[in-house]
Amino acid sequence: MTIMEDSLPTEGEGIKLILGEPIQRDFFYIYHGNIIYSEGGPQTLYVMDHEFWGRILFLNGTLQFTTRDEFIYHEALVHVPVQSRAPGAIKKVLICGGGDFGAARELLKYPDIEKVIIADIDPRVPEVVKKYFPELLPADDSRLEVLITDAYKLVEKMVHEHRETFDLVIIDSTDPDIPSGEYILELSHSLFSDDFHHLLKELAPDGIIVQQAATPFTMKNVLDWTYQTFARVYGADEVFCYRADIPSFGGDNAYIMRYPGKDPEEPKRQELEDTKYYTHAVHRASFAVPKFWQEVLKK
Repeated sequence: MTIMEDSLPTEGEGIKLILGEPIQRDFFYIYHGNIIYSEGGPQTLYVMDHEFWGRILFLNGTLQFTTRDEFIYHEALVHVPVQSRAPGAIKKVLICGGGDFGAARELLKYPDIEKVIIADIDPRVPEVVKKYFPELLPADDSRLEVLITDAYKLVEKMVHEHRETFDLVIIDSTDPDIPSGEYILELSHSLFSDDFHHLLKELAPDGIIVQQAATPFTMKNVLDWTYQTFARVYGADEVFCYRADIPSFGGDNAYIMRYPGKDPEEPKRQELEDTKYYTHAVHRASFAVPKFWQEVLKK
């Protein structure tokens, strides 16, 4: 065996790093790949090329999606609420966050939806997705409008000045902070508040409102917080929880949905052909949540 070795060759674009995402006490997800884009600012953005997951977007050090399995998250987020209403019932949709275009891509598969607005606070996210994640982009569609703005302030303005109403509001954001002091890192934090949901109740008085609520196995308090907010603002009778198993998230992700009406568990539209996750059978099954989730939801 020789003592000295040649340096490793350059293997491709970017800098090869090991990135550890803290999940719980002494528990990390570790990713080894090439960082091909990084930028600080209000949110720290990383794009990583990974041999297994494909391409990954991290915000503030937390995985947001991968090109291998993002379709599961976005199809569950969109098709469960849309399919729970009959054709023609959902015409205007607001996405709070969603600058990755994945939710918009799925919404625009429905020809009876007339308007989709994305309201994302970070102008870099749509641009990074356009460059590094083109598979998330919908086809050019005049029904889609992208606004770079604070969704909280936009909703406030829509309620108080424009008196607009929507049939569906999707909150597709990062997880909220669980602050130990006064410092708040996540730009999405206010979107989980009672005040914001009181505004949404005026914006969508008869509409569906759905919010992603993290992975309860390691983030029980986000499920608890989100559900309790919905129950206080909309009334527990209108609040439902469903789930989707997203491998890169480490397990089942929770979605909390305000649904005025009866039986969101039963699809009311024809099944789409161009999905990779969603089916009517999956729709029905997604409302069967584990008993240990139910103990949180019954509080």
